Amino acid sequence: MQIPPSVLLRSAALLGAGALTLLAACSGEASREAGSQAQAPQEGAPSAAPTPQAGQPAQAPAAASQPEALLSGGPAGDGHSADDGHNHAQPVPSALLPGEMPKDGRLEVETPDHDFGTAVEGEVLTHTFPLKSNGSGPLMIMSAKPTCGCTVGLIEVAADGGDWKPYTFGDKIPVGTDLRLTATLDTKNKKSIAASKINIFCNDPRGTVTLGLTAKLDSYFNVAPSAVDFGEISVADAVSRRIEISAKQPGPFLLTLEERPLPQGFRVELEPVGPDAEGRAERWVVQAHLGPDAQEGNLGIPLSLSSDIEVSGAKPGVDGTLPHYGVTVMITARVRGLISFEPHYLSFGLVRPGQVVARTFTVKSYDPEFSFPADLQTRFAGPNENVPDFKWAEYFASTIRPASDGKGVEVELTLTGLPDGSDGSFQGRVFLSTGHPAKPEIAILFSGVCRSGAGTNVPGVQIRRSDG
Repeated sequence: MQIPPSVLLRSAALLGAGALTLLAACSGEASREAGSQAQAPQEGAPSAAPTPQAGQPAQAPAAASQPEALLSGGPAGDGHSADDGHNHAQPVPSALLPGEMPKDGRLEVETPDHDFGTAVEGEVLTHTFPLKSNGSGPLMIMSAKPTCGCTVGLIEVAADGGDWKPYTFGDKIPVGTDLRLTATLDTKNKKSIAASKINIFCNDPRGTVTLGLTAKLDSYFNVAPSAVDFGEISVADAVSRRIEISAKQPGPFLLTLEERPLPQGFRVELEPVGPDAEGRAERWVVQAHLGPDAQEGNLGIPLSLSSDIEVSGAKPGVDGTLPHYGVTVMITARVRGLISFEPHYLSFGLVRPGQVVARTFTVKSYDPEFSFPADLQTRFAGPNENVPDFKWAEYFASTIRPASDGKGVEVELTLTGLPDGSDGSFQGRVFLSTGHPAKPEIAILFSGVCRSGAGTNVPGVQIRRSDG
């Protein structure tokens, strides 16, 4: 239902000028009439704001028509926050950002990109950008947002007497005023290159002015090798690798292993070379030992080592301690059981009735005192203990081919052809007796899907696949 403009105007007169703006927003027609047909309040109505003269637009409340008062920290929009040693303001609310703001400011930057040159990984680097307000009108900065790895510590404006005072976002900076922005670049966990950008949103015609920080990174330590791969070993093997660590800057240092749980069968020894009375040395040897009884499977161990040399420019952590230069060496290995096999699962894919398909798996012995016997046997069963029987066992056969040295076996599992009319999925397990006391039998899960159809079972023709 549309409210007649005359009713809106009478309601506005009763509620005051503040309601006039709200009611006018509800009807474009009432808004147009408000400028030429605003009526005087009825007798006994509350006093309202001065009634505009005929032909003049009604005035909105001062706070709604003067956003610049909010930007400068007026009562309705104070941008100040508690003094925390940084900028004494939060970024200006987005409702105040924009298009109504005059784009006559100018943020002048002599060198928008600063290159720190070569730095050491982990260092916190600080730079101050000199800036200037140099437009046709005052400059107003709404926010300064850095990208990852960078922190804007402070924006300051030059004051009378040569002093600097913290800047409040949204304040007007007169033309010709110097200002400066201090930012830090944290190179922790960065490799080769560290870079970050600072986007300054202001009433410059460009809208956004971008500053950049970059540094080429070098490690504090020489590490040889930088990564260690033990290769493929068995749970019975015991293998050691040697790592040498030295600082690129002169002087002895301590080296400690970061406290964290290590995988089963893995241990580390740290040996200083020519240490002084305090145990500090300019070169260290790290002995990494894997096995025996290492954890079976693929291992990836980040070996984190820390020195007693404090990181330059870093700030204390939450516990009050300063970070130290360190190094991480990645340790990898493939640990096999005494009896190992792969793959652990076989897929026959989509087959047709009568189709012959073969798949293979291999079994290896890593026990130096064990070889596979010649009379290995297989048997078939259901996919799990809840389904112990495999109803299609008569349509599967296995061929066992032992290696000449007795350390390996290849088993070919063949689907000899499901009967006509077979349709649906099948799943089972094939068990191989190994003869090893630690793992006398292994089980391989296999599955497939059979789909029947015309012309899929041609008499006298078999399709044999051994791929996969």
